[in-house]
Amino acid sequence: MINQSKWVIEHESKSQLVRASTIKPRIDYATEIVDGLLDVLTQHRHDVNKNNLDLYKRLDTDCTTLETLEKQVKYERELSYTVESLRQIRRSLDCIVGLGNVPTVLSPTISVVRTIRSKLLALMPTLDFQLGELSLLLGGIIIDAAHLGSTTLDFAKANEVSTRLLDEAKLIADSKICKQFPNLDFW
Repeated sequence: MINQSKWVIEHESKSQLVRASTIKPRIDYATEIVDGLLDVLTQHRHDVNKNNLDLYKRLDTDCTTLETLEKQVKYERELSYTVESLRQIRRSLDCIVGLGNVPTVLSPTISVVRTIRSKLLALMPTLDFQLGELSLLLGGIIIDAAHLGSTTLDFAKANEVSTRLLDEAKLIADSKICKQFPNLDFW
C-alpha cells in the first residue's frame, strides 16, 4: 500500500480546481469558457452561412430549395443571436475592474447564459454542459463577490439589463441576416 499525502490533488478536473479558487481565477476560467464557446459557434455559423449563401445563389422557383433555405436561415439567425449574446457576456467579463463591481456587472449575464442555453439545447446539445458550467461559475462568482464586498444584489435591475443585452444581440443578429439575405422575408 502506497501512502499519499492528503494534500496532493490527483484526477481533478480544471473546473473543480477553479471552483475552489479565489474570484480572479474563476473569472479567468469563465472568460476561457466563453472564448471556447465563441470559437466553436463562430466557426459553425461561418459554415452554415457559406452553405446558405450557396443555396441563396441557386434559389429559383423551386419550393423545396426555398423551404430549405428558410430553415437554414432561421438556424443561422439563432446561431448569430447566440454568438452576439456570448459577446455581450464577454464584454461584461472585460468590464470588471475590481471586486466591487463584479455583482453589478455579472448579474445580468446569468439570465443571458440561461436564455441562450435553452435556445441552443435543441440546436446544439453538445454545448449544453459548457453553458451549464458557465452559468454555475458565474453564479458562484457573483455570490462570493457580493458576500465579500457586502453588496446587495438587485435582481430586478439585473433582469432589466439582461433583457436589454438580449434585445441588442437579437437586433445585431437580425441586422446581419437581413444584410446577407435582403430579398427574403422569413420573420
